[in-house]
Amino acid sequence: MDHHKSTPCHALCWAVSLTCLLAPLPYLRGEMPPDPAPIDFQTDVRPLLRAHCMTCHGLEQKQADLDLRTLPLLLRGGAQGPAILPGSAAKSLLFKKVAARSMPPKSELPLSARQIETLRRWIETAVTPPPTAPPDVTAIDATDRTHWAFQPPQHTLPPPLRDPRNARVPIDRFLLARLEAAELSYTAHADRPALIRRLTLDLTGLPPTPAATRDFVLDPSPSAYEHLVDRLLASPHFGQKWGRHWLDASGYVDTIGDDTDATIAKIATGKWRYREYVIDAYNNDTPYDRFVREQVAGDEMSNWREAEQLTTGMREQLIATTFLRSAADETLQTELNTADMRHEVLARTMEVTIHNLLALTIQCARCHDHKYDPLPQQDYYQLLACFTPAFNPQAWLQPAERELPDIAPKKKARLDTHNANVKRQIDEHNKQIGGIQTPHRNRIADAKLRTLPAVIRDDVQQATQTPVAKRNAIQKYLAMKLGASLAVTEAEVASALTAAEKVSVSQLRSAIGEFQSQLRTWGTIQPVYDTHPAPTTYVLSRGDHLQPRTAVGPGVLRVLSLSDATARIAATPADATTSGRRTALARWLTQPESQAAGLLARVVANRAWQHLFGRGIVETSDNFGIMGTPPDHPQLLDYLAVDFIESGWLHKRLLRQLVTSAAYQQSTTAVATQNAGSDQSATPHPASVDPDNRLLWRMELRQLESEVLRDTVLALSGRLDRSFGGAPVSTIPRADGFVRIDSSKLRQPADAYRRSLYLLQRRRYHESFLEAFGQPELTKNCTQRNATAVVGQSLTLINDQFMFEQSMGLTQRLLQETQDQPLDVTVQLAFQYVLSRMPDASEQRWASDLVQRQAERYQQQTDRPHPPRTQGLRHLCHMLLCTNEFLYTP
Repeated sequence: MDHHKSTPCHALCWAVSLTCLLAPLPYLRGEMPPDPAPIDFQTDVRPLLRAHCMTCHGLEQKQADLDLRTLPLLLRGGAQGPAILPGSAAKSLLFKKVAARSMPPKSELPLSARQIETLRRWIETAVTPPPTAPPDVTAIDATDRTHWAFQPPQHTLPPPLRDPRNARVPIDRFLLARLEAAELSYTAHADRPALIRRLTLDLTGLPPTPAATRDFVLDPSPSAYEHLVDRLLASPHFGQKWGRHWLDASGYVDTIGDDTDATIAKIATGKWRYREYVIDAYNNDTPYDRFVREQVAGDEMSNWREAEQLTTGMREQLIATTFLRSAADETLQTELNTADMRHEVLARTMEVTIHNLLALTIQCARCHDHKYDPLPQQDYYQLLACFTPAFNPQAWLQPAERELPDIAPKKKARLDTHNANVKRQIDEHNKQIGGIQTPHRNRIADAKLRTLPAVIRDDVQQATQTPVAKRNAIQKYLAMKLGASLAVTEAEVASALTAAEKVSVSQLRSAIGEFQSQLRTWGTIQPVYDTHPAPTTYVLSRGDHLQPRTAVGPGVLRVLSLSDATARIAATPADATTSGRRTALARWLTQPESQAAGLLARVVANRAWQHLFGRGIVETSDNFGIMGTPPDHPQLLDYLAVDFIESGWLHKRLLRQLVTSAAYQQSTTAVATQNAGSDQSATPHPASVDPDNRLLWRMELRQLESEVLRDTVLALSGRLDRSFGGAPVSTIPRADGFVRIDSSKLRQPADAYRRSLYLLQRRRYHESFLEAFGQPELTKNCTQRNATAVVGQSLTLINDQFMFEQSMGLTQRLLQETQDQPLDVTVQLAFQYVLSRMPDASEQRWASDLVQRQAERYQQQTDRPHPPRTQGLRHLCHMLLCTNEFLYTP
């Protein structure tokens, strides 16, 4: 046989051999052959989809309405039908797109051949549709609603008293009934100087003037106190003081992100308008239910998108929704504009809203049913669904994109067209000026270039004409060394023009100025509004946005509803641009006779009590749940809540009731009142019966809040700028660690002395004087400030330059008002300004001695900036500003 001849058998063998050789080609490309092991969705397929597909389909976006985060969502598919068909990769849309290399798009990482094979094998052999089990909904029953906070407040009549003479208002009857049961009574009435200082600080955050104190002390009218209350409630400074409380509770700051870098303050343009909305609402005594509705859903109260002009009401309602922009939003940075950060902003927005309004720790239900309160995970996510049309993680707007002009969209469109036409005229005139100036500029430039050696002229000219970013090392050197000498100034060009050209340029610039005056501008606001159709909201397994479980519709807390059915929201949008979900939420929160409105009213009344009495009726004012403290006076709290709702949600009326009570007007020291017919010797000392003052047998001594302290010092020095509104006063962190007002950015010098409310509000880096006295960190929100007494505060008062300056300001004010009068008169006026009272004999004596001794010390100095007596009096003023009596509300 001729072994060199090919036969059919030989050909077949060669074909088989060739096939075997070609089969392992993937090895040559660095790939492994398909693994015959079973394929699991969670470990093999889901990571693949997460890396290559979910950015567009489930995380940052949901293109074609396709969500690939879970197997049920894959099977449901999107706008083009199911993404996969179990058992047939060839008929599965997802596999066909991936196999054809049309997906993922070129901007994303492509799948390898092995990954495509894994996907194919999974679809054809391993897809097992999960069983359609009913959602695991935690039931809410009558037992869950038995907690006092989840019950509607009860109409409660003030109880009878054995001795009703100390009761001035119904509030006193509730308190005195408990005191009588303990064989106690109120302590003595505070004197008038203490009362006016207490009341003025509490209602306006500013001290009374000596003249106001004197008038009140000498007023013989039995209604003098009530008239004082009414005057202070009508003061425009009332809104500044009580608006600050709300801004704390809502987590308001002027910045956008998490604010973790002291040197970088990312300020939201125009956000301060919300601060002004809050101040105006308190000053105007806006009914609290409307105040809440505007902030939760003000954008849904009118069809502002189609309005020809924004009315004042429309604008205020949009500004009000800045309330929902308080959560730290790090998505302003493109690299942090990711799905996890978006879900975090959405969650924080809802959590702060519920925590502020209802004092519930709803955040615990983000990952699981609340361990203590009847707040199931499903309720958390159905509440979240009320916010997703405005904060849709799959169709997100970064903070700058959410901004709106403070004019109607239609008007802005008209003004944009107008401005474009004006700018074209300006550009045309600038072009004409350039046509006149350019020949002269070129001639001057050529003349300067000719002064250089000919060998380098071309290189230098090319270096200066090349954009800075594109210059090589030699060009950078040439431009640095010679660029300035070759530059042509405007003055050189102007001097080169002929007389006629100068006239023409002057006329053209005059016309440009006229055109620029015709350009129209507008302000910026930071509202919240629905941006897309309502997306599907899912319960997230353990709060993980990568693991959506059961879809839920919008709803509210079932424990604060009559039934599961009434907890579901049936939104009725006012127009096609809104979902109406937040309007339904706001209605649930404020509907009279409902459990939610009752809880809201309790929270408002409790926080008002907390701010005026130092501790709330419910001490844990941030937690009305089962783990919070029960109310010390539950019937009183219910009485206040019901009265608040029935009186029209009027906040000033609520405060007037509290401050006109005999309880509020007590002394802070335990001086017992003498009841007719009682045996005082048999009465136990109140501190032995009620050491924590839970029964309120005396007024609590309260430390001034940080802003009140700074504003009071400025008011006493005569330097406080009492103006209203405007952008925040900038602060700056210094190298020594202090944060101070940035004097380089002041619009006018007086801005350095504006009320503390108007200083730049940051989450962490507060002005250092405010920081020392407990300015809260607003990582989320703050419903209760904790007073502290630490050595750093004393050191700040004694050594801070601010205190030196303001004590000198107070000194100069005293000297101006007591010219040519004895030192004793000046000392008395110092006590009246700082402590709102006259000094006693011993205080008068040692204060005068202090001034004289310090004056003698300064008499020896030759370079003193002020007269010795002025310096001595400054020491007295500084000392009075450091006393505990000044630091605490009397």
